[in-house]
Amino acid sequence: MSSIEHSMIADLEIMAQANNYQNWMFRKIAPYVGQRILEVGAGIGNFTRLLLDRDLVVPTDLSALCVSKLQQRLSDGLHVQPRLLDLGNPSNDGWSGFQFDTIICLNVLEHVEDHLRALEFMHSVLEPGGRAVILVPAFQFLYGTIDAKIGHFRRYRRGNLLPVMREAGFTVEHSFYMNVIGIAGWFWNNRVRCIKEEDARQIQVFDRYIAPWAEQLEKLIPPPLGLSLIAIGQK
Repeated sequence: MSSIEHSMIADLEIMAQANNYQNWMFRKIAPYVGQRILEVGAGIGNFTRLLLDRDLVVPTDLSALCVSKLQQRLSDGLHVQPRLLDLGNPSNDGWSGFQFDTIICLNVLEHVEDHLRALEFMHSVLEPGGRAVILVPAFQFLYGTIDAKIGHFRRYRRGNLLPVMREAGFTVEHSFYMNVIGIAGWFWNNRVRCIKEEDARQIQVFDRYIAPWAEQLEKLIPPPLGLSLIAIGQK
């Protein structure tokens, strides 16, 4: 296992405990999620567990170890079908029979150098009218030590995500930021302290004490910026 893969799996295991934050993300994207889902970069299934009421879920990952964990935790052979997928070098073979109406890509596109090719692949495997739900880390000024350690090529804003989605063939329906309060913690850890691994204790505190009221506040006042950017593209 490479050092990047090791860091990513360690971070996924930490984030597995961040239930409030993951539920917040799910509620943000739920209106755009259909019944036949391709999840790109599912990791060890932290978010996949929220999709198990759908007709079909195909969680994928570049890591064979992650796919193995998905198979152990979630696979039932029909309703949930974990598969390998290298979004940096995707093949269109073997996907047409799934008839996906939704692709969920959360914190994955920033790991792909050729993000246009990745988005073109997503567009190609969606049914007409289907949606790609893309969540990426926002704002390049926040790029720091953890971004570099886990293999991020970039962070995003609307100006460098939405044009490439349109170039890939999508009509961008909506885009919005979330988790404005998280900017302070990420800047402190990545640009000031320059730590190289997520702080499990900080994540626990944020998830338990901050995420619930931050979600409610952002419902009342949609933020003009945030730690993450979400974009919804329709085929």
